[in-house]
Amino acid sequence: TGSSNEIDHSLALKVADEIVRIQKNLNQMDSNTKGLKQLSASVKRIQDNFAANGYELVEMLGKEYNEGMKVVANFIPSEDLEKGKQIITRIIKPQVNFNGKMIQPAQIEVSVGEL
Repeated sequence: TGSSNEIDHSLALKVADEIVRIQKNLNQMDSNTKGLKQLSASVKRIQDNFAANGYELVEMLGKEYNEGMKVVANFIPSEDLEKGKQIITRIIKPQVNFNGKMIQPAQIEVSVGEL
């Protein structure tokens, strides 16, 4: 049976989701918060371990959205962007690659310029 060679990525995907959740919370904290640098360094170490084991969290936050992306996207109108501009403003679930191959598509929020 070929299924014995299948790798169970469920733990890695749960960890990836938590990394994104922690990063989101860290980004909302005041830069003077005690322990913030240590927490950020811890997240970086987790990501480095992740990478050492063949996993990659694809960085999308703040990047421009394009139609060809293999993602689940929610579009939110924005008055802060010029008309037609589409920027990824929230990561709900990160895109996770394993050895260069996508194993979880991203779930994102895209702000769309209205003015």
